[in-house]
Amino acid sequence: MNKRYDSIFKDKVVKEHLSGCSLTAVALRWGLSRSLLTRWVDRYQTYGEEGLLPKARLYQPAEFKLKVVESYQSGGLSLRDCCSVYGIATESIVLSWVKKYELLGVHGLREQRGRPKLMKKDNLSKKTPPLTRLEELEKENLYLKAENELLKKLEALAQAKETQKKKR
Repeated sequence: MNKRYDSIFKDKVVKEHLSGCSLTAVALRWGLSRSLLTRWVDRYQTYGEEGLLPKARLYQPAEFKLKVVESYQSGGLSLRDCCSVYGIATESIVLSWVKKYELLGVHGLREQRGRPKLMKKDNLSKKTPPLTRLEELEKENLYLKAENELLKKLEALAQAKETQKKKR
């Protein structure tokens, strides 16, 4: 369940924990997970009350994502530390960047928003050259042969039906 909490509630819960109550007790009292409460406490300790305010979704450039991924993979920072140092909302975002980087390299970290193009512009501009008179006649001949075969099969089916009716 993805429930959103306002900054006043977050501030109240974080201050309750910082006043001496255990993380688990506060999480149970308010029906929160320990990891969520830990994330709020980390943000509060790093950024103050501003860390608990809702953020607009930011689309980070590939260079920033690469920097975060490299600092995680080098073993210097954990997922939670990366979020705290670089101001990223959740660990799952960093983890998704790591997976994309491992699968596709730096290209996987580039933002690919929007609908993919179905056809390239080059294909639209290339037109087939006009047919010569001989090619047109050959094409028409093929079409007429196929049509003739179809009519013959249709006639044969009609005759087969007639013979079946006469047998009954």
